[in-house]
Amino acid sequence: MTLTYPTEQQYLQVKNWFSNHQEIYTWGGPNMTYPMSDEDFIKHLTVAHFTSFCLLNDERQLVAFGQYYRRLEHHHLGRLAVNPKYRGQGWAKILITKILKQAFKEQSAKGASLFVFRDNIVAYDCYQSLGFIETDYPEEPFPGNMQNCVYMVLPDCNFPLKLKEG
Repeated sequence: MTLTYPTEQQYLQVKNWFSNHQEIYTWGGPNMTYPMSDEDFIKHLTVAHFTSFCLLNDERQLVAFGQYYRRLEHHHLGRLAVNPKYRGQGWAKILITKILKQAFKEQSAKGASLFVFRDNIVAYDCYQSLGFIETDYPEEPFPGNMQNCVYMVLPDCNFPLKLKEG
């Protein structure tokens, strides 16, 4: 499996993983609409402060997508998604592990963080199994569409040594 920067074609593959407004809003935030033009979708995913990655399996198929950026001295994960054909197979854990290993290689941080909607039990359980813990968000108010979210952190500065793939 390979972590790579996305091509335009891969961004558009990710777009096709969402079939309605609620799915894309939950995944991408309040600026994501459905339907959305290809150009606008790519524009929203390529803003300067986000680093985007695709996870490819051994057959070079796109299995997952995610981003990270700096937030409150943490590597903050966002827009994590697994191709519907590959869900339930552990790809999210591999994606998160690989993104964070790359992030910590590029720049130190206090830890990692993310938001997850309260009703997204599968994602919450995945993050918790990787060592993320629910905590209070240190700033008020919660940003954007995050009012119905839980803020989770992986505080261990020795992250790459602690987290196991899969």
